[in-house]
Amino acid sequence: MKTLFILLVSAFVFTSCNRTTCENPKAATIEDYTGLDGCGLVIKLQTGEVLEPINLNDFNITPTDGMKVWVKYHEVGMMSICMVGPTVEIDCLAKR
Repeated sequence: MKTLFILLVSAFVFTSCNRTTCENPKAATIEDYTGLDGCGLVIKLQTGEVLEPINLNDFNITPTDGMKVWVKYHEVGMMSICMVGPTVEIDCLAKR
């Protein structure tokens, strides 16, 4: 019984840390656009679309230029100074 409990807890821990915790995440890369007026770190999807996140630092990872991530987001329709893509709120962010 104790072994079964340990196996179940271990399975929960390992599955809760992978990308499947976000439903339908998209592959992306974090890029540093600091050289452009009003820009900072942005998210570039594999399609080439650039997203301007408003809550990039709200997650348990430290975003850096070139970091490959899984991301799930929704557009918030806000204006930005950077204007390189839609402004989004990230729902889920994980390293890949």
